[in-house]
Parts: sequence; structure tokens; C-alpha cells
Amino acid sequence: MRILLAYPSLQHRLFRTGRLTLGLVFLGLGWLPQDGMAAGGQDVQLETSILLVKPAVVLLSIEVAADVTVNCGTGPAQRVQPDPIYETGSGFIIHPDGFIATNGHVVQRFYEMNQTQLSKEFLEKAVAQACGPALAKVPDRDRTERLRAIAAEPVNRGKVQLFKRLQVHLSTGEIYAAEVKAYSPAIKPEEAPPGGTRASAGTAVEPERSGKDVAILKIDTHDLPTVRLATGSATLKLGESIFVLGYPGVVLNHDFLSQKSQLEASVTVGRVSGFKIDLTNRRVIQTDASITWGNSGGPAFNLQGEVIGVATFISTTFEGDQAIQGFNFLIPVDSIREFARQISLVPEADSLFMREWSQGVTAYFAGEYRRSLAHTDAAIQIMAGFPDIDRLRADAQMQVDKSPRFTRFGNKVGLGLAVVATAALLAIGIRTLRNRRSRQTPPAIRRRRPFRRGPFRRPGPPRAGQSKPRLPM
Repeated sequence: MRILLAYPSLQHRLFRTGRLTLGLVFLGLGWLPQDGMAAGGQDVQLETSILLVKPAVVLLSIEVAADVTVNCGTGPAQRVQPDPIYETGSGFIIHPDGFIATNGHVVQRFYEMNQTQLSKEFLEKAVAQACGPALAKVPDRDRTERLRAIAAEPVNRGKVQLFKRLQVHLSTGEIYAAEVKAYSPAIKPEEAPPGGTRASAGTAVEPERSGKDVAILKIDTHDLPTVRLATGSATLKLGESIFVLGYPGVVLNHDFLSQKSQLEASVTVGRVSGFKIDLTNRRVIQTDASITWGNSGGPAFNLQGEVIGVATFISTTFEGDQAIQGFNFLIPVDSIREFARQISLVPEADSLFMREWSQGVTAYFAGEYRRSLAHTDAAIQIMAGFPDIDRLRADAQMQVDKSPRFTRFGNKVGLGLAVVATAALLAIGIRTLRNRRSRQTPPAIRRRRPFRRGPFRRPGPPRAGQSKPRLPM
């Protein structure tokens, strides 16, 4: 009888080891936070980038007012203050010491020496306000002519005193007076070279008449939130996803919205849809991201949170009173860098505030809510009042309150078990395959047949050469 001691098959050993290890993996995964796993399956890059840069986007307001003395021809002169001209735009902080980039046309009324035109506008308004009631019964056409004649009277010339104010509004509610450090107006088609060509060689183009539509402002503060500028726009690709932040007037002045959230920037998302050349033969970026009045000067970002351009002009109907969405344009970030160099400014994205805020956002999306709270609290100590930071902190606090300490400890233990068990399974598999190649198949082991005693037989005669057994004496 032959008995073989067979070794367990390789497949059977792997099955038993794998079953045990997978059990440990599932045990570890069972300890992990379910909300963290759900978030891991979502694309949070866009949300993360928006949260990081949103505090650095600002609202710009330009106000031009006038104090006018009007003589209507009868009675004493009247002092009139017509309704001021009030315009808004968007901007973004490019240095923590208060340097802000925007469009030139956003600050044009404030910056340019346009007192003659503005004085004429305010005088006409003041004459209509002071002298109009006395001419109420005069036919409209005649009344208009009469008011123009009063405004042209020498006695009313030089009686307009203008007041200009440029302000930067942070989403915290803080307001800062601003001054213009670098400036270029928007393109004026009537002043563009024929055929859209550049000026001839040797003809200098005045920096303030370059049509690049860029302005850099300065406010008196420091440790501000900042954005990071892309190195250039040459690497942009057609179809690349971008998002634009700003203060569109349709949202800013919406009748159904409270002013409590007025200072929060709006975001629109789109793609790079084309690369065009403007009338001055400069490159502009076309996008289908929604942009309208008030978005001017707002930054456009790639998904990494880098500024790749600035909202500059939109497409409208022939009447110019209605925007046509999907066909909007950005000036490349290269122009912002160029104007910063003109004033010896090096854009800087790093600040104490941004270090804390960035770590707070990163920790939040990693599910480390207690660490997120520590960094957001530090950011709030530097500058408080940003609505997005307050919301993120409140949500992180809620997550901490929902997850007691022993649960958080269990989450870490579970993650550790899952990682260790997975590594063990991989190591066992590699070792087993290596042993299989190097070890010979073990030989079969034969068990000897046991000695079997039969019945007693009397010894026969001795064989040749064998002595005869003798009995003892």
C-alpha cells in the first residue's frame, strides 16, 4: 500500500489567505467615515479653487458728483446737486500690500481728465432740475431748447464743482479709497489704425492710449488675500475649462435680492472657445462663460486657480442694450504682468492670510475638520468677515460635532487596518509566487509494509553449505 502526503495547492492557499486579508480590508473600510468616501468620488477641484480665490476678488465703485450754481434768468441763483454718476466694476488683488488689477475702462471716468465733458453733463442736469418746473407748461420741444439756452448763458459757465471718488469694497464690508498707479483705456474703434494694423515703425504709441484696457490700483492696507497669476496665456488650449468671478450689475442691483449678500462675488463657468485678434492687433481670448456689465475687470481662472485673463468686452445687440451670451472676451494675463512691470511691481500670491486659508480649505476637503478649524480661525484672526470663510468654518465645526473623538480615532484605525491588510495581501501573493518558482515539487513518501508474522513452521533440512541447527545440551 502506498500513501502520498500531498501539500495544499497554491490556489487553495491563496484563497484562504486572501479571504482572511480581504476580511480585514472590509473591516477597516467599515470604520472609515462615509461622508469622506462619498466626497472622494466627486470632482472637488473646481469648488476648492473657487473658495481659495474668492476672498481676493473685489468690487470697485466710481462715483462722480457735482455741486452746481444755476441762474435761471429770473430770481436768485440756485445751488443744485444733481444725481451723481455711479458705476461699478470688478477687480482682483495681485499683491497683499493692496495692489489691485482691473480694466482701464472701469476707472476711466475717475482717472481721465474729462472735466469739460463731465461739467457739461452736470450743468444740463442742474438746469433741468432748477429751471424745469417754471417751464412745465411750455411744449416739450420748446422747453428743451429753452433749457439748453439757459445752460449756455455765460453766467452759468464755470459754476460746476466736480467730486470724484474711487473705492474698493472687500467682501468683508471694508471700503478703501484707491489711487490709479497704471492705466490704459479700452479700445476705441474710431481711434484704431485703419484695417486693424499696428502703428507704423518709429511711431510711438502713448502708454495711456495703447487700448490694452488695463489699470492697476493701490489701497492702503496689507496682509490681504491674493490670487496667483499664470505665467502666461500661451499654454491655454481650446475647450479648456475656466471660471470667471466678478460683480455683474444684474445681480448687484437685483430687486429680489437683499443687500446683505451684495458684496459676494458671482461665479460663472465656461470654456476657452477661441483665440482672436482685436483692432489693435493684440491677442484676446474668447469664452462662452457668461459675462455682463459689472463683470468688467473680473479675473478668469483655470481649474488650478491661476488667473489666465481679465473680462474686458462682451457681445451685444446692434442697439447695444442687450448682451449676447456665449461670445465674450478676455485680455490675457500677460498684459497684467506687463503693466505691473511698468510700476516695478512683482505680483505676489503668498501672504500670511493665504497660507492659513489655503491650509484650511485643503484640510476641509481632506476630511480633517479639526485641522481645518484651526487654520480658518487663524485666517479670521488676520482678517475677519469673509462670508465664504465663515460658512466653511461653520460647516467644519458641524462635522467635528457630529464625529466624537472615539469615532475619529476609529476612522484612523480603520484606515490603518485597510492599508496594512492590503499590503499584507500583496506581500503574501508575491512571496507565494516566488516560492512556487524556486521550490521543487516534494517527493512522495513511501511507508514500508509492516512485518507480518505467519504460522510457525518447522525448519526443513539445511541447505547446502548451511549447518544443521542443534538443540542445546
